[in-house]
Amino acid sequence: MILVILSVCLVVSLASCGGEETSPDALTVSMYDLRVAMLSADGGLPEMLSVSSADESAKDSFLHLSDLEYDKVDGYFLSYAKDGSAYEIAVVAVKDPSDAPEARSSLERHLEGRKNLYKNYSPEDLPLAEAAEVGASGRYVYLIMCSDRDAVKDAMEKVIGQ
Repeated sequence: MILVILSVCLVVSLASCGGEETSPDALTVSMYDLRVAMLSADGGLPEMLSVSSADESAKDSFLHLSDLEYDKVDGYFLSYAKDGSAYEIAVVAVKDPSDAPEARSSLERHLEGRKNLYKNYSPEDLPLAEAAEVGASGRYVYLIMCSDRDAVKDAMEKVIGQ
């Protein structure tokens, strides 16, 4: 009788340990690796500074990029030109893919603010801002404002596996 009970317990425990399939949208990539890949893809970038979700002041720094509620964010990075020019590359990974449209809208508002800034204070940077791209790939929402947007976007898609 004890052997039968132990056998049933073993079968139940093995069945409960079976691997659940994880959707690709649930996977999180390293924001550091993603940032390095994306910045390396455009050889014409000036010296870039970065903030990310790994920083001690991550939540406060995020406010410079997006008005999305920070508790919806799984990770992010923002890289920007040290010299103050219009170069910016950012990715926000949302916890729930259904929040991607809201995150995208927030990055679009950020981009509009940057365009207004350059229009008034740095007109030579306006064309780069006007050519910037905001988009989404699964739960990753991005802003790419640089001279080789396609290479940077391709690098992002390779890292996130889209």
